[in-house]
Amino acid sequence: MNPFVARLIFETWAAQFDPEADASTTQAHHIIVQQAAPHLYAPMVPPTFRGPKWGTR
Repeated sequence: MNPFVARLIFETWAAQFDPEADASTTQAHHIIVQQAAPHLYAPMVPPTFRGPKWGTR
């Protein structure tokens, strides 16, 4: 991981706590991070494989 990707990951994480974060910039960072570090995201699970407690704690 290079410093640029690390900075994007940090800014994407920090944006969720900043009420004044620019949504378009955050979305652009999110897309780049998804491509550069896909292991940071949960796998996509089709609705047919989701159990009744999906998304609950």
